[in-house]
Amino acid sequence: MPRQLYLLRHAETLFNRQNKTQGWCDSPLTERGIEQAKIAGRILADRGLSFTHAYSSTSERCCDTLEIATTEAYGAPLPYERCKGLREFGFGAFEGKDNFLEPGFPRGDFYLRYGGESEELVTERMVSTLTDIMERPGHDSVLAVTSGGAARIFLVSQLATAKDKPRFFCNCMAYLYEYDNGVFTCLECIIPDLSPLEEPSLPKQIRPINPDIARPWTHY
Repeated sequence: MPRQLYLLRHAETLFNRQNKTQGWCDSPLTERGIEQAKIAGRILADRGLSFTHAYSSTSERCCDTLEIATTEAYGAPLPYERCKGLREFGFGAFEGKDNFLEPGFPRGDFYLRYGGESEELVTERMVSTLTDIMERPGHDSVLAVTSGGAARIFLVSQLATAKDKPRFFCNCMAYLYEYDNGVFTCLECIIPDLSPLEEPSLPKQIRPINPDIARPWTHY
């Protein structure tokens, strides 16, 4: 029987707000990010979703997002396992630096040369980690919280089976996957309504996706 994976991106962080590169380094959720996580939780509740197991990247921003969202949805945080395999792309020497220092596309193994990871390494890590999780006994419905780059590079690896492709990108967006016989199929890309949290002085929360989704990079 097919299993279900709900892959959720973390809420807005201080580095997201400051336009800084954030991979293995971490920064806390902003006040707006906390409210975003609550909105993500209300989506879980409104859809009547329940999970047999939950996982998070080891990053504080992902753990906090999971705890806030599931508390909002279920009245208490779901028990979950922290998993390094769900971490964001490692950017090496570029961690914590301003985004404008990042190179153009394609990036390939650029960050590998500076102590980070290549696209190939991140793809292998995410596919291996999520496959292992979904193959575990009793994992019929799984919530996993990760970061934007890792979530999108995983989607790119599964585009051949995707029934839905994202048209927009934002914090707390989610990808609903079906997992069956070793194959992930993206059934839906879920964009939360963050409009109540918009502020004229801050960057737009929801941004269009480059039509070339095979370039899975964003600063946000």
